[in-house]
Amino acid sequence: MSSASDEFDRTLHRASDGSAPLHRAVSDDDESTRGASHPIGCGRFAREALEVLAVSRFDRDVVADERLEAHVVVCADCANALQELERELGEADAFLGEFKTVANVSATTSQRVPVASGDDGPIRGYQLGTEIHRGGQGAVFHAEQIATRRPCAVKMLLGGKFASDKQRLRFEREVEVVAKMRHPSIVTLYESGIATTGEPWFAMEFIAGERLDEFVRAKCSSARLLGALFKSVAEAVAYAHRRGVIHRDLKPGNILVDREGTPRILDFGLARLDDASRHGDIDGGTTAAGEFLGTFAYAAPEQLSGDPSLVDSRCDLYALGVVLFECLVGQKPFSGAKSIAELVTQKTMSSPPRPRSLVSSVDPDLEVIALRLLAADPARRYDTADALVEDLARFLDGRPILAREDSVAYVVRKTLRRHWIPASFAALLVMTVFMSAIALFVAYRNAERERERSERTLASFQKALGSANPETGSGSSSMGIEDFLGLVEQQVTAELGDEPYQLAGVLRTLGLIHLGFDDAERAKSAIEEAHRVQEDGWERGEVSAAQFAETEFALARLLFNLRDFVGAEACYRRALALREAALGPDDVDTVETLRQLASALRAQNRLEDAQAVLDDAWLRSAKFPDTQAARVIRVGLLHGRATLSAARNDAASATVQYEEALAALLQMVPADDWRIGRTRYNLARMQLRTGALEAALENATAAERILREKKGADATMTREAASLCETVRKISVDGDG
Repeated sequence: MSSASDEFDRTLHRASDGSAPLHRAVSDDDESTRGASHPIGCGRFAREALEVLAVSRFDRDVVADERLEAHVVVCADCANALQELERELGEADAFLGEFKTVANVSATTSQRVPVASGDDGPIRGYQLGTEIHRGGQGAVFHAEQIATRRPCAVKMLLGGKFASDKQRLRFEREVEVVAKMRHPSIVTLYESGIATTGEPWFAMEFIAGERLDEFVRAKCSSARLLGALFKSVAEAVAYAHRRGVIHRDLKPGNILVDREGTPRILDFGLARLDDASRHGDIDGGTTAAGEFLGTFAYAAPEQLSGDPSLVDSRCDLYALGVVLFECLVGQKPFSGAKSIAELVTQKTMSSPPRPRSLVSSVDPDLEVIALRLLAADPARRYDTADALVEDLARFLDGRPILAREDSVAYVVRKTLRRHWIPASFAALLVMTVFMSAIALFVAYRNAERERERSERTLASFQKALGSANPETGSGSSSMGIEDFLGLVEQQVTAELGDEPYQLAGVLRTLGLIHLGFDDAERAKSAIEEAHRVQEDGWERGEVSAAQFAETEFALARLLFNLRDFVGAEACYRRALALREAALGPDDVDTVETLRQLASALRAQNRLEDAQAVLDDAWLRSAKFPDTQAARVIRVGLLHGRATLSAARNDAASATVQYEEALAALLQMVPADDWRIGRTRYNLARMQLRTGALEAALENATAAERILREKKGADATMTREAASLCETVRKISVDGDG
């Protein structure tokens, strides 16, 4: 074969993913010149990038850097260099057809004749058919596994022995990545090997389906159908992320929807094993600094920097945001950019347009989810794909999505920085505003009314914060948390007087905060007023079952705190009925209501009834999604079982159960979380009963310290922990005496 053909083979297949240098023809044994790279054009872009662009003019499946394509239009030096490279490659153009003929040995679409294992086909045991797709990593062919007559797809690394080390490593990485995953929405790998022509290959299941965007346009007639479809995609991405796999090239073309309507993620050729970074090798040697991998339109802003260390699972979330945006409105978020430079600027510096500003019928919740995914700052996106799955589940269940919470928290945090008060309890202030803002933004799901009301409510909070500033209001450096809460309550009551249900949500949250600080009187007035207003709205059909259940649940907590256990039981039962109807029997909030109901029954010494309710809750919790909130609720159930054992005077069993709850909780929340303090206190009580004085003193001391910090020195639980410390010390001293 001619040297020009050899060069085109080498050039074409190294250019496929832009990962390896392209050079002029050199002898196979000329190691001194292999890998050399010389400046070309104006020098702004590497020679390798210009060579990739030249190859892309011959093969449309080779993707060049879009920024370079824009640059050569205005740079004469680079345009001349590109023209020279195209001339050299043109001499080898005839080889392209020759290679495809060799690779696609069974390209006919007529009836195939089986090729037995051992025949001289390129892959023994498989009969290759037509080429399905050609991309950066290689070509994909329709095939049939001869032994099983099973249709499949075979992917071959183009270039054979001329493929670069990076290309081979990426291909091997794709085999490794796909082989380790078994998920209904991820393509399954069958086997892999080396073809007789030298190309590595692997066989995978053949997906007969449509591209995601085409399927959505043709068959997704409602927001609910789109949400369910996208949830399946997000579940597959979450599955991959939990196994340390980052796809890095999610786009509609890599997500096919099969005949059963199940989305299937393909093409892990650019995937990264995230756990490799722990060994100091971020990408296993397959990505160099300054090298961009992926598809430009779907790439996250941090991917465009060319720094592999910035790429993590949140890049996949950004790509999903682009895909969702495109499915919602039929165009990409920054489709109006006039140049590559403008697109980069918009991705990094601007927010995408609201989908509903382009298509008014877009569901408001899906809009919020898409915009959350498309945040330029990775920290502003969902933390994990699992969190995205949970929000999509909430959307499908008709529950408030959590993305609204974070959005408000971000705005409020910015406001706090402008209206900061110099006090030691500033952290409590942040918590107060954060929790209040959350309550406001999850109160209603009617999108237009919610947006208007939420903006107004946020303005009320901003005014309250401003009034806490001594320069603009009545605040002072000695202002305490109770004073601040009173200020907020006064401000929002005045501002939201004509929005009673919105105001009720604020009062309920403020009441629960008062309750958290053992201020039962203030909590009582706020929660009871909220309950009165929302009960009236519930009877009128203006407040949903889920919303009223939250207030019923808050009233039950108040009554329990006031030791009205019978009244608390009645409220918990009403909240349970509402939540079962609105959220389902196995929802996290429903099961949490069961747990609290068991506490009210235990407090009445109805231990068998409490046990039955706890057992029911535990069975339901087995159906929980794998989320932080669900795991914490399950630990709460463990704690409830331990408390029930303590009520039966079974200190030994209670000790083991509290220890189990503490160990699990320490894996989920900070060591100074108040729940850690509560569990250590209860554990210390049991250890005191069983005579483990040293361990009891250690846990009681830790509990007292945590509760003093979180609840305050005057809180009932703090005082009880301090008293327990003294009791253990006294017994220890008496015993030593």
